[in-house]
Amino acid sequence: METILLTEDDVALRAQMRFALEERFEVLEAGDVRKSVNLLNKHNITMAILDLGLPPNENTPDEGLRLLHYILENFDIKVIILTGQKTESAALEAIKSGAFDYIVKPASMEKIFFSIDRAILFRDTERKIEQLGTKKITFDIEVGKGLQPAREEAEKNIILKVLKDTNFNVYKSAKLLGVKRESLYYFIKKFGFKREDIDDDA
Repeated sequence: METILLTEDDVALRAQMRFALEERFEVLEAGDVRKSVNLLNKHNITMAILDLGLPPNENTPDEGLRLLHYILENFDIKVIILTGQKTESAALEAIKSGAFDYIVKPASMEKIFFSIDRAILFRDTERKIEQLGTKKITFDIEVGKGLQPAREEAEKNIILKVLKDTNFNVYKSAKLLGVKRESLYYFIKKFGFKREDIDDDA
């Protein structure tokens, strides 16, 4: 079972999210950086949901970004950012630093579960690729363009890596990515991938 660290200083919101998340995951909760760090060092946490506005500076993203950098530097887990409208630009900076996704509050649990499921799929696929001897995927993000280009760039890079590793074998690639062949054909068409893309880089 996934163990999620939920860092949110709003006690009522945190309780509401914990109640919903506990239907599928083990949830550890914290309201500040110090407690989050303690939990990270004591438990096998596999996913983090992080509010940027944390005490003692709830009105700025500084504490949340500090915790994000600590997590990314010390743990191999995906981080989903929770943010208010006023800190959306900071959330994009967090994505550029390595956070997986960001969700603007107030957000439905449906959106949160969707983001978690994508993060798990992305993480597991990365690990499969690394087992094949391929280096971890990196990509550049232009913050001013928002999150959607970042997601598409991530999808494009990971799919191209898998296609290269399988010599453009769609059946094997789809199995490795955990998607249907029809879905993979959609992405191949969407990104305009051709066998020559692999040959050119060989």
